[in-house]
Amino acid sequence: MAFPTLPNFGDFQPLADLIARASDPSHTASVAQELAASDGPVTAAAGDGGSGSISELWDQMSAAAEGPAAEVAKGRVPMPQDVAIMPEKSNDSPLSDDAHVRKALEDFGHLRDITSIADLFIAMSNIAKRTKRGHPEEYRITDAAEAAQAFADMADSAYSVMMGPPLAGMYSFVSGTQTTFSRRMSKTELHLSFLAEIFKGFSLTDVAKKQLDGILENFIKSLGDVSVSTEKTNNTVDQTIRVHQTIAMNIAGSAEHPIWIYQPRTRIIYMHVDGSTWKWATNKANHQESTFNMRYVVVDIDLNVNRWLAAKPQLEAIFKQVTGNTFKQYGKIKFPAPIDPAAK
Repeated sequence: MAFPTLPNFGDFQPLADLIARASDPSHTASVAQELAASDGPVTAAAGDGGSGSISELWDQMSAAAEGPAAEVAKGRVPMPQDVAIMPEKSNDSPLSDDAHVRKALEDFGHLRDITSIADLFIAMSNIAKRTKRGHPEEYRITDAAEAAQAFADMADSAYSVMMGPPLAGMYSFVSGTQTTFSRRMSKTELHLSFLAEIFKGFSLTDVAKKQLDGILENFIKSLGDVSVSTEKTNNTVDQTIRVHQTIAMNIAGSAEHPIWIYQPRTRIIYMHVDGSTWKWATNKANHQESTFNMRYVVVDIDLNVNRWLAAKPQLEAIFKQVTGNTFKQYGKIKFPAPIDPAAK
C-alpha cells in the first residue's frame, strides 16, 4: 500500500513513518515487530540526547500533560487548548438521558485519545521546524522574538497536523471558513466578545459561557507574563484551539422512522491575532478601549471511529514507548471535562 507523503519531521522521520503505518490496521504485525526491535524507529530517534531526540520529546510531552501553566513554568509555549462541549439531547432521540451522557463521554474519550497522538506529531513538527532554521536549542519564551516564533510554530503545527497525513485519514472534512474580525471594545467586554465570536453557532447558556471562559482564561493567564515581538511573524501572535463535540444526527431524515447516529467532531480554530491587539489583551495594567483585530480559520472534521479503534492499540503502544503515558494518563489534566451547554 502506498502511504501519503508526510511532511519533513527531520530526525523524527522514522518515527513519523512508523506512526503512519500504524494508522493502517493491516500493518499491525509489522509495526509490533519494529517496536520490539532494539534498533527500531523509537530507539533510532533517541539519538545522543540533542535536538531531535526522544528525550526532548519526552520532556515536551511530560510538560504538556501537566497543563499550560506547567509548560510555561518550564519555559515552553503550551500545546493547543482543548475544549469539550456536551451535545444537547434532541427531543426525538431514542436514548435515555443517562445513555445520552454515556455515549457523549465515550465519544469524548475517542477525541481525547486521538489528540494525544496529534500532540506527539505537533511536538515533532515544532522541533523539526526549529532545527531546520538552524536553531537546535529550544526557543526561549523569555526572549520576545523567540516566543513569537514558538507561538507561530505551535499554532501552525497544530493546524497542519490535524489536516494532513496520517491523521487526515482518520477524519472526514465537514466545512471550513475564513473570517476577519475587527471590533472596538473595552477590557470588560473582551472575554464575552471574544467568546461570542469564536463560539458563534454554539447555543450556550450564561453559566456554560462562564465555564468556557474559565477554561480559556486559565490558558491565557498562563501566557500573561510571556512578552512577544512579532516583527518576524507577520506582526501576529498565532494560536490554535480545538473544540470537541459529539453530534446527534437523524440520517434517515424522517421523524417517523429515524436512524440516529452519534458523530464525534473536532472544530479547529486557527487564529492570527494582531500583535498590538495581543499586547493590549494580555496587559493587565492597560484598561483603555482598543480595537481587537484578528484573522481566523475554522474547520470542522468528523472522526472515523471504526478506523480509529482499529489503529488505536498500535498507536497507543508507540505513544507509551515515546512518552511513558497511555492516552488516558496524558489527557487526564490536559483534556478538560465537557461543558454542559444547557447548564443553569
